[in-house]
Amino acid sequence: MMKKRGYIEVILSGICFGFLGYFGKTAYSYNIKPFELLALRYTTSAIIMLAASLVFYFKDLKNFTKKEMMVSLLLGIFGYALFSSLFFYALSGLSASLTVLLLYTYPIMVALLSFFILKESMSLTKIFSIIMVSVGMYFLVSAEWNFNSLNYFIAGIGAAFFYSLYIMLSRKQLKQSHPFISSFYVQLSAGLVLFLNFKDLSRPFKIFEEHYFFIILMAFICSFMAMTLFLTGLKKITSTETSILSTTEPISGIIIAYFFLNEKISLIQLFGGGLILIGIILLSIFELKKEISY
Repeated sequence: MMKKRGYIEVILSGICFGFLGYFGKTAYSYNIKPFELLALRYTTSAIIMLAASLVFYFKDLKNFTKKEMMVSLLLGIFGYALFSSLFFYALSGLSASLTVLLLYTYPIMVALLSFFILKESMSLTKIFSIIMVSVGMYFLVSAEWNFNSLNYFIAGIGAAFFYSLYIMLSRKQLKQSHPFISSFYVQLSAGLVLFLNFKDLSRPFKIFEEHYFFIILMAFICSFMAMTLFLTGLKKITSTETSILSTTEPISGIIIAYFFLNEKISLIQLFGGGLILIGIILLSIFELKKEISY
């Protein structure tokens, strides 16, 4: 049952992350730049999580070790801040479809790195699920294939690589840590390091003053809920399973865009989404049966 809960938590995390497209499009209409959006998103979420920790998890916050804190802070800097910055840099020079496709090569990277470094098993079901998810992602985002510079292409691959490392290291280094507290430190460090990009420190306060409800709502859904659910689920399942299940993010993103941004969904995108769901279902059924048989 713990594995089943882990599946549900990671899938819900993907759905929460799927709202980023909607918030991103809206933020750009407010003339908020990508790094400004990311900095405000992470720091606002960290403040929310600190408040919640003081009320509900004060003992866990107090008992969080220095080692756990340092690992979480480093994961925020070299994980979320770095991968998200690379992703948005790639997006500035590549089509959105190609950028997303490059990012979602990370399940393959996670599976291979986990197999060789973490010594996790690689069953035929996992291999088949990865193939299904990868092919599905291709059809899901293959509408455009234009890119202007090799630098942007490398940045897109780099975003996937550092996200893969984040998933692996989170599972290995924070497996026994309280997910809520570790999420707080991850987001705090990511937000603070992104604030270094502000040349005028009055700018973030002005943005927050004008769009505080929008910023808080984005931080709550896309960071507070998304990252807590992700780290909680990651403690119950393997890195490879997590990477496959979290591909619900682009599916939910397309559905959200269809209803809230009036973007059309093509038949080829529906086919790709179907392949991803099949891969997720096959993996879930196989792993749950294996757990019950023990």
